[in-house]
Amino acid sequence: MSSWAQTLSRLDAFSKVDSTHQARTSSGGFLSVVVLLAMAFMVTSELRDFLQYQQTHEFAVDADVQQELQVNFAMTVAMPCPLMRVDVLDASGNRQNLDDGITMQAVSRRRAFGKLSGSNSAGLNGVADMHVHDIFAEAGRLRRVPGVREKGLAKPSSLASIGDLDDAACHIEGSVMVNKVAGLFHITAHGHAYGGAYVPSRMMNFTHHIDELSFGPLYPSLDNPLDNTLHVSDDHVSAFRYFISIVPTTYIDASARHLSTNQYAVNEYYKPHSDLSDLGGKPPGIFLEYSFESVAVTVREHRGSIAAFAVRLCAAISGLF
Repeated sequence: MSSWAQTLSRLDAFSKVDSTHQARTSSGGFLSVVVLLAMAFMVTSELRDFLQYQQTHEFAVDADVQQELQVNFAMTVAMPCPLMRVDVLDASGNRQNLDDGITMQAVSRRRAFGKLSGSNSAGLNGVADMHVHDIFAEAGRLRRVPGVREKGLAKPSSLASIGDLDDAACHIEGSVMVNKVAGLFHITAHGHAYGGAYVPSRMMNFTHHIDELSFGPLYPSLDNPLDNTLHVSDDHVSAFRYFISIVPTTYIDASARHLSTNQYAVNEYYKPHSDLSDLGGKPPGIFLEYSFESVAVTVREHRGSIAAFAVRLCAAISGLF
C-alpha cells in the first residue's frame, strides 16, 4: 500500500477503540441490530418523504380580464322537455334563452332515474383532496363517449317510446358562454316567470339529477361538488336554489405544466310549496345563482431538493459510523 493510502486509512475524525480491547457480547449484537433497524427506518422515511409530492397554495387578486366564461352542464329533470325552458340572466341585464343552443332530449323517467340508485342523494359530493398530478391525469381522460351517457345515465329514449306523462323526463346538456359577472342559470316551466303556454302545477316535477356542472374548459373526468347528485322534490310546485361561489384556479405540476380551471363552493336551498301562492311571486324551478370571487388560487406541486435530501440522509445514517 502506498504511503498516501496508508495516511488516508489512518485519517479518522473519531478515534476507534483498538480491536484487542473490544469484547463481543450478545447484548451488544442485539443493540447493533436495533440501531441498524432504526437507521433503516429513518432512511426509508426520508426516501418516502423525498419521493412524495408537496403542494403549496398561493392566493392573489384575480387579474384575468377575460370577459366570458364557459358553463358546462348536464342534468335530467323529471318533466317532459316541451314543458320547460332554460335561461341565463346576468347582473348586467343580459338574458339568454338557451333552448335552441343546447341538447334537450326526451328520456324515460323510470329508466333514467332507475339507473341512479347509486347517486348521492344525501347532499353534495365530498370531493377528494387530489394531488395535482392526479388532477392532470384525470383532466387528460375523456370518459364521455358519443352516444353513451356518462355517470350512470341510461341512453335517451325517443319521444315516441314514452307512453305516458308520468314516465316523461328530459335530459338537458350543453356548454354555453356567459358574461363573467354574477348571474342566474335557471330552468323553469313555460308560463312561469316568462311567456309561453301556461303549465299547470300538477304537471310540474323538478326532481333532477345533476350529471355535471363545471365552469371553464370542460374536463369530464374531474368531479365537482354537484356532479352525480340527485335532488328530489316532494311537491309539484317547488324551487331548488344553489348559491355558487366560483374561484379561478390554476394547477402547476412538477413538470411546470399549467391547467386553468375554476373551483366552486355551493350552498343548496330547497323549500317545497303546497301551491303557487306559497312562492311569494317567485316561479318554481331550478335556479343556480353563481358569483365570482376576486381571489385567484394557484396550486403548485413540487418535490424537495436533492441537496436537502442528501443532508437529511447523511444525518440519518451518520450514527452507524
